[in-house]
Amino acid sequence: MNLMRLSTLSLVPFLVTTAVAQTLPQSKPATSYGGVQVSNLGNCAQFPVTLCVPLDNTFTVVPFLQGNPCERNDDGSAIQQLTGWSFDFYGTPFSSLWINNNGNVSFGLPFSAFSASPFPIASFPMIAPFWGDVDTRGDVGTDGAVWVREWSTMSGDAVNRLVVTWDHVGYYDSLTDKLNTFQVILTDGNDPLIGLGNNVCFCYDDMQWTTGDASNGVNGFGGVPATVGANQGNGTDFFQIGRFDQPGAAYDGPAGNPDGIDFLDGTRFCFDVSLGGANNVPPVYVNPPSMFTTTVGTQLNFQVDAIGPESGQTVTITNDAGALAHFVASATPGNPASSVCAFTPDATQLGTHIIRFTATDDGVPPAATLHTVTIFVGPAGTIGVSECGPNGVNSTGRPATMWATGSTTLSANLLTLYAADLPAQSFGYFIAGTGASVASMPGGIVGDLCLAGAVIGRFAQTPLNTGGGSTVSMGIDLTALPRPVGGAISALVGEAWGFQYFYRDGAAAHFSNAVRVTWL
Repeated sequence: MNLMRLSTLSLVPFLVTTAVAQTLPQSKPATSYGGVQVSNLGNCAQFPVTLCVPLDNTFTVVPFLQGNPCERNDDGSAIQQLTGWSFDFYGTPFSSLWINNNGNVSFGLPFSAFSASPFPIASFPMIAPFWGDVDTRGDVGTDGAVWVREWSTMSGDAVNRLVVTWDHVGYYDSLTDKLNTFQVILTDGNDPLIGLGNNVCFCYDDMQWTTGDASNGVNGFGGVPATVGANQGNGTDFFQIGRFDQPGAAYDGPAGNPDGIDFLDGTRFCFDVSLGGANNVPPVYVNPPSMFTTTVGTQLNFQVDAIGPESGQTVTITNDAGALAHFVASATPGNPASSVCAFTPDATQLGTHIIRFTATDDGVPPAATLHTVTIFVGPAGTIGVSECGPNGVNSTGRPATMWATGSTTLSANLLTLYAADLPAQSFGYFIAGTGASVASMPGGIVGDLCLAGAVIGRFAQTPLNTGGGSTVSMGIDLTALPRPVGGAISALVGEAWGFQYFYRDGAAAHFSNAVRVTWL
């Protein structure tokens, strides 16, 4: 169908008034604080959270214009301009949006409704990681705030990205016995953090409540369920993950019974809402695994889940691992759909294995979403955690894989580094660093530098050579590590070191994945 163009003219006050009246069981005081006493408004502490983008001091409090340093409020909104880029929402580009305290961002107008409706709605263009009655006016010793940060290529950043984080926020009326922490990421579709082609991601830490008192909630539950999803505003195009009104992890899909808030704990949902006029949104993976490290003879078990964000659909998950020995998958169609997988590699399967999963719905026409899982297989006795990879294929048609064996105990002095899936007659070095990051390399270098902090450099004066094979290895003497600063070996205890292999493949240079080891 032709997409109705979003504008402030299409969001007339009558529509807002009508929809809110249908969903609000109670009214609230007209004053911003409703007589509630708030102590120490200047304490805007950030809490430790586990989210897609860590909350740090580069974020600022969303300017809800409440007249206090922490912008503590109930039902507030703040406009956010994008710097030199636009966000594509169902085919319409927006260079600004509204951040609303009640767990959503809206387009065209601010949005103060605190009781959520199921999607679709014939108004209210919004993206809602958690549309519920957020209230940050409680005791600042336990209650958090709402934070925002933008990345922009115009400002010299590598990506265009806006992140809004609701950090340990309470619920109406100024209650903090239960707190929610969640995040929405908006991009221009070119941000590898959430997957190229996606432009939205919802990320959750600990979620503890669903409903405020003015929405008929009792102790944070019951009453009007909170809504998670996106709504174009034309009454047709929408995206819904679910509605939540109770404790526990019960979940039966986007349009079934109301669900348990604990289902969202630690999950992420990344998807695309730039599809103008597309009534069938492709399936979305639920907190999908992306990378594993395992060893020969050890069974690896994992599960891939996906939902179709429209009601009445059935999703089926398939994979392309038919030729991978010792891998089995049992798929269960539904909404949500699942694929339960097991892989027990043998000694012939050292290196990198890539499995592509496809989730397909039965919409009209059907829509599908691809997800890739990478498995690193090392020999028995592998130590450390593999990260930052795979790092681009070489002339063998596979990415180089690195692992470590031995012991992380310094006194044992038994660390050996390996790199496999290398071209014959290739030269390279093992390198190390005391920090972790991902840095894109200039042209002529394939893959990312995965080390940060004090990058120590190579361990050998002469390069290693694969000869006619595809693997190199090197034992590391922990008593003679080329430390970036002087000090005894005992100073390493508690440090996490990353190791990576840097090698030549013809005219190009390559990086392997990295392995991180914490010294004991």
